[in-house]
Amino acid sequence: MQMFKRLLLIVVIFSLASGCAKPPDKSLGDTRDVVAQAYAAGAIQFAPGEYQLAKSALQAAELQVKNKEYKKASRTLELAQRYSREALKLTIERKEQLAAEQQKIAAEKQRIELAKQRELKRQAALKKKKAQKDRVKKRKPKKVTPVVAKKASSDVVKPKLVDSVEVLAGENLAMIAAREEVYQDALLWPLIYKANRDQIKDPGEIFSGQILMIPRDKTKEEVDAARQEAQTLKLFSH
Repeated sequence: MQMFKRLLLIVVIFSLASGCAKPPDKSLGDTRDVVAQAYAAGAIQFAPGEYQLAKSALQAAELQVKNKEYKKASRTLELAQRYSREALKLTIERKEQLAAEQQKIAAEKQRIELAKQRELKRQAALKKKKAQKDRVKKRKPKKVTPVVAKKASSDVVKPKLVDSVEVLAGENLAMIAAREEVYQDALLWPLIYKANRDQIKDPGEIFSGQILMIPRDKTKEEVDAARQEAQTLKLFSH
């Protein structure tokens, strides 16, 4: 309201003096252009007060030109241009401010969305980890059967050990050597073979019912040599 009063006062002051100057055609065209620029920039939305003052001043100047009050029209056009430039300046500033605020809001939304995604991933990882733990708890432990039994002592005779064995159906020397009461080590079958050469022609062929001697007086070196021989021959690898 105060702006309109100011404009009215200025127009009244200008109207006190009349002149016979030339029509301000160029100034009128320039003013129309700058008012149009302010409108195109969005001044009617971002600087409505200044834009309306500029538009009203332009309309007043056009009327003054029509009435051949060229001097007053020139001054009114200057006023219209000033308000138009002010409206354009405010429009640009307020647009930039709005864009900055929108960018800030968008960045905050993106930050919140990323935080949500990270939380979802964390929850999914925890859920997966818990499921894995549950599966491990439910899973029964597997029994591991040793391929080779514990090595028997080479110089200590245990109470359960025997000096002779009877060959059972389907047995071979490695199976006999692996017996608990013999050596508990399948790789020591060469000791049995060498001690029973009088009745074993082929170490890979023994018969059910045979009585085989189990030597107990072997040194550590002889035991190690027998084990090395078995590993080299691989006669009973399966």
